[in-house]
Amino acid sequence: MGYSDTTANHFMMHKAGLVSFYGPSILVEFAENVAMHDYTKHYIQNVLFEPSVTLPIEPSPAWTSERLEWSDPANASIARTMTTDNKGFELLQGRGVAQGRLLGGCVDVFPMIIGTKIWPLPDEWNNTILFMETSEECPHPNVLKYILRGMAAQGIIGRINGIVFAKPMNEKYYDEYKQVLLQVVGKESNRSDLPILYNINFGHTAPICILPYGVMAEIDCDSSSFRLLESAVM
Repeated sequence: MGYSDTTANHFMMHKAGLVSFYGPSILVEFAENVAMHDYTKHYIQNVLFEPSVTLPIEPSPAWTSERLEWSDPANASIARTMTTDNKGFELLQGRGVAQGRLLGGCVDVFPMIIGTKIWPLPDEWNNTILFMETSEECPHPNVLKYILRGMAAQGIIGRINGIVFAKPMNEKYYDEYKQVLLQVVGKESNRSDLPILYNINFGHTAPICILPYGVMAEIDCDSSSFRLLESAVM
């Protein structure tokens, strides 16, 4: 379990046929100053320890990207400043209900593994829901554009059933990333039908949920909602 650079490890696990978990890391979430966020604890409990047939992924009512230096012991008693989020999940395009198996990760890492043995074969992208997030480096929108165009050239955009995209760190390029998704996916790839749900809580803002690789999930465009459709553990 982890995110960001751990994307490479997740693709290794996926290639081996194992379920892994895009979610909390030790130093950031489990060692959160003062206490772990209730939102993150909820998904740890419900994905890993109390699995159910379906699990809604809800918008977090608040978020933070504030960084307090871990090496300073004084920061251990200071809770990071939270920002209220009134946006919720935003539907950028699409209609109806889309289902598929979860596959994705940090887009900054994709160029490092494309063309290697762990990058999924074309057929492995069939009927998936692609989840993507950007790193703390806050890549320029053009970087996201080039990566998406590369995935379109591989035929991936034409094979997937939907996209969920995470809240960017510090909400930098928040609107610009949306425009890139609409341009490359909706217009250039001629997939204006493809559901894209934006501002999901996973990745480089806190708190975060857990997305299990290979597990069936669903985007409901009518309610701008997202949920897991099966348990990732026994």
